[in-house]
Amino acid sequence: MIKPTVNSFEQILRECGVTETALSAREREALDRDGYVVLPDVIEADWLARLSFAFESGCRKDGGATVVKESGTRHVNDLVNRDPVFEGVFTHPRVLAGVYHVLRDAFRVGQIGGRDPLPGYGQQGLHADWTARSKGEPFRIVTTIWLLDDFTSENGATRVVPGTHRLLTQPPKSFADPASRHPDQRIIVAQAGSVLVFNGHLWHSGTANKSSRPRRVLQCLFVGRDEFRFGRIKVAAPGFLTATACYILGDHLEP
Repeated sequence: MIKPTVNSFEQILRECGVTETALSAREREALDRDGYVVLPDVIEADWLARLSFAFESGCRKDGGATVVKESGTRHVNDLVNRDPVFEGVFTHPRVLAGVYHVLRDAFRVGQIGGRDPLPGYGQQGLHADWTARSKGEPFRIVTTIWLLDDFTSENGATRVVPGTHRLLTQPPKSFADPASRHPDQRIIVAQAGSVLVFNGHLWHSGTANKSSRPRRVLQCLFVGRDEFRFGRIKVAAPGFLTATACYILGDHLEP
């Protein structure tokens, strides 16, 4: 297997529609400065309806979803093989442009799934999605959260602490307590159809769903193509997804 060059990977991104203007200068600056950006209106109405339907289909008794009793959260897994409607979650040009801006190297999907914290649940302690970096170590992970429902201050929206992606430490243990509140935290408030893209080294967490409404999201993590901490996602049926989508997943021979 041949490791792809930056040029060959950039060709794959172009095939997905990624261009130099896929992100605005302000959006790139937000990723650099704050460690996150909210991209509004990425999911158009018809696609949002189909994603929501596929999410709920996975939550039916025969759909394979699970509810973790301790966290009170509905989880829908194996989205890649569940419905081709999810392909756009890991091939959308705006999102891929954000991932590449952070990682600056060839990448693949590390993990993808659906989550919905039930009323009264969802609160987490602040954490990063990677271990602490050493000085000079590049960023290793980007997390994307696709909003199937509005994010409000009451329904368990994600909170972030801007700028913490640049720190070389994990959150102190005091902030690992779900009840703790960081003085600089921001709760992401955004409309359904938006995508939150953030540097996975950023301190963040879910908050408690204090409403009676769902807060369904699709969460997709991207890592370097050679990263061993996440297994490669396999496509069960040949032809189920496009060749480019399989390549972004990592389930494809390198060019």
